[in-house]
Amino acid sequence: MEKSLQSKSSDKFKIIDQLTYEKIQQNSSTANTRANASIRNAKYKRKSGISYNLLNLGKPSSVIKKKSNLKLRRVIDTAIKNGLKHRGKQRENGRKKKKSRLKKRILRYRESEEKRGQRTNDFEDVLQQLTTLIISPKQSEITPKKSIHSSRFCDYCDNCTTTQLVQLTDQLLRELNHFQRRAYAIHELKAKAHRRLVIGFREVQNFLRIKKIKLVFIATDCDPSAGQAGLNQSIASIKAMCKDQQIPVAFALQRRQMAYALYKKALIGCVGIINYDGSQVLFSQLLAALKEAQNAYQWLVQQTNKGTKEIKEYQ
Repeated sequence: MEKSLQSKSSDKFKIIDQLTYEKIQQNSSTANTRANASIRNAKYKRKSGISYNLLNLGKPSSVIKKKSNLKLRRVIDTAIKNGLKHRGKQRENGRKKKKSRLKKRILRYRESEEKRGQRTNDFEDVLQQLTTLIISPKQSEITPKKSIHSSRFCDYCDNCTTTQLVQLTDQLLRELNHFQRRAYAIHELKAKAHRRLVIGFREVQNFLRIKKIKLVFIATDCDPSAGQAGLNQSIASIKAMCKDQQIPVAFALQRRQMAYALYKKALIGCVGIINYDGSQVLFSQLLAALKEAQNAYQWLVQQTNKGTKEIKEYQ
């Protein structure tokens, strides 16, 4: 019986040498011991799962490695992929933020302006042709100076936007916002009672009535909206109240720049400073820069007035 068993075993392993057979037995014993050992994590599990194939013994190791590195990737359609984007916490029945009265009036004014623009576009070409025929040769020789104000620097601005003034305003707003946020993190109720700055036209007007504001920043590119309780009227009322209380008003940054300095997504048109403790040096430097900018603006106005007078005399 023993001889018959030996002959059968030798018939099976005629293809493989004795050394390779011993190696396979050793590897199988080590694999069994590893499988029985406690697996700590998924990475260890991947490494421990060793499998041997008799067909791969003759092949070089580089070919086997390439095959093992290949991974199946999940293919997702682009339409589904865009729909699966993570957009943060979203409520099922979330309420939209209500628009203020001032915002509603501004939007109405914009719509009316667009309608007027559409009507006037038809007659612009005809008017240009008429002006070219009427203008005399003396008028064509002299061209008047360009106006100081533009869409980015509106008519209500009283000072030039110098580089020093812009840098100081940005720095001061950042510092005061940092102090206010830190106070809110420590004790919210105390921070609300002792604010550093206030954002928005309505808030600034409310604190001006109480006489608590020390300085006012208004954006240089606010959308004009005429009529009662419009943006033009609110800016004029803030300027008048500041003049009565002898509070300085600075026109340095645009709405986007103000929002960037105060870490806000929405555009900011007006900021009122209530308390500037901890940044007194910056505040004094800003006031000095503001006076220089106001003097520069007055000089520019005088120069433009002189230019217009000379042109009228020549005509």
